[in-house]
Amino acid sequence: MITSRVVPTDTNLPFLQVILDEGAMRREFERQLDSRGHSNIRVIDCEIERVKYRPQRNCVVGFKLGLGDGAHELEQRLYVGAFTASEAKARHEKSIAEVRVETALFAPVSFLPALNVVIWTFPNDRKLLSLSLFADKSLLQISLLGDVVAAYSGEDWEITGISHRISNYFPEHSCCVNARVALRHIESNDRRDWEIIGKMRNDEAGATTHLVMKSLFDRVGADVAYARPIMYQPAERIHWQARVPGVTLNSLLAAGSADSSILQRVGRAVAALHGTRIAIPGRTTIGNLVENLIHAQSVITSVRPDCSTTIRRVVELLLDSMETLDPNTSVVSHGDLHSNNILVSPSQIYFVDMDRVALGPPLADLGSFLAELVYRAGAKNQAWQFTQSKLNDVIAAYRERASWPVADDDTAWYTASALIHERALRCVTSLKPGHYDLLADIIATAERIMRGGLTSESVATSFSRTQRANLRP
Repeated sequence: MITSRVVPTDTNLPFLQVILDEGAMRREFERQLDSRGHSNIRVIDCEIERVKYRPQRNCVVGFKLGLGDGAHELEQRLYVGAFTASEAKARHEKSIAEVRVETALFAPVSFLPALNVVIWTFPNDRKLLSLSLFADKSLLQISLLGDVVAAYSGEDWEITGISHRISNYFPEHSCCVNARVALRHIESNDRRDWEIIGKMRNDEAGATTHLVMKSLFDRVGADVAYARPIMYQPAERIHWQARVPGVTLNSLLAAGSADSSILQRVGRAVAALHGTRIAIPGRTTIGNLVENLIHAQSVITSVRPDCSTTIRRVVELLLDSMETLDPNTSVVSHGDLHSNNILVSPSQIYFVDMDRVALGPPLADLGSFLAELVYRAGAKNQAWQFTQSKLNDVIAAYRERASWPVADDDTAWYTASALIHERALRCVTSLKPGHYDLLADIIATAERIMRGGLTSESVATSFSRTQRANLRP
């Protein structure tokens, strides 16, 4: 059973507790069904899929509902935006004028003035303007997939059927669809199934992602591979790629199946990506990481003043230790390296979700991944010796392939930094059940790593003992 969600007190968003209460929102959604003449339909399941919280400003919460009338069941997504009272009213008025798709059960856009809340019913979305093409299988086939098939297989193949599902929806940011396409060759009548993934974004970054992935795909080696990019559709802001085999490293870690050999393969794969020589338009610097640290400190302090002294001390320690870092070495970096973006097959390690690829410090990627392993260790109450072995496997394999220095102190710096501006910050902005309670311990862990390194036994004392076995990594 997942632990309860701790919700901070926010004077500008006084009803935050309500919209993050799945039971309360379930009742609200049922009230809306009743008011629209659908009293025979009940909300069977009400799950929060995604939270994006900006303290004192707004909070966007994505819901997935299971609905049923006793004979049939269906799935419905909605997202709720909580704002200050004046902004909520203005957002609602603007959104009403911009409704793109009429929806059957819920109003396309609704307003709850008592909660300062606006609700958008999928596939209506303020920033993903072509989302309806993903939601409707017929529109997907007619409007999008013909060009995708032609780009991959040529004009001689036709679509005879598709199945698809929304695999990830981040309101106002992105949406991913997994599609299985049945194809027939027009002349030979040969048939085959083809699995592809489409990602729609709220900006045009997919065009750059497509070009970067083309360059990386041409340089697939023994240690790392990538999904084959197919095409970018600029009008809809969708990037398409072929599905790759394998399971996520996250699932293997959760099952305790990520053994030493797998972690060594991952370490070599990270080094292989970093050793790739291709032109990259984006760039991340140590200065950007410093900005991220300062931003994390500001947000965390505003929400958790009880952590202000310790996070200030850790950030100052990080800033005072920067002189040893190499500002000149830049490599092709993933930019969002965590276990859900790493797929493992028997023969290959694949990196996916390449939206943030940029030139950057090589150890920043490594530190992000190591920070996740450290975080998971504390959240799951794993023996430190077990976790330290994992870290050593990754670092040793990475160092084996790297042609640049991989100093212990620098690796510790980037790991501690990622614990602050990635892991600690996300405890506040994503508000996942149980994670908010770990905030103080994450900060303390970063400090222990800075003072004693990743090999320090003192890191083992990190993280409180409250409900850790129930946390989602």
